Amino acid sequence: QRYLAEANRLYGVLDGRLEGREFIADDYSIADIAAWPWISRYEWHRVDIAAYPNVSRWYKAIAERPAVRRGYDQPVKVSDIPLP
Repeated sequence: QRYLAEANRLYGVLDGRLEGREFIADDYSIADIAAWPWISRYEWHRVDIAAYPNVSRWYKAIAERPAVRRGYDQPVKVSDIPLP
């Protein structure tokens, strides 16, 4: 329960940061590249990503980037990108 609460707190911090911004540092940057893989496991974190609309929007936008899609297929396609 403690870790679930902390995960939700952190998603809330990210959601607040993304309010009014397309990406964490305004432009797509290493900040997004580093954070996105952690958020891509939102199901493992047992977080309802829909409760964080800015995170959800940001997550989906990055998931559609061609390089991210290619990265999910290397070295072999393991799974689809989980989408809410």
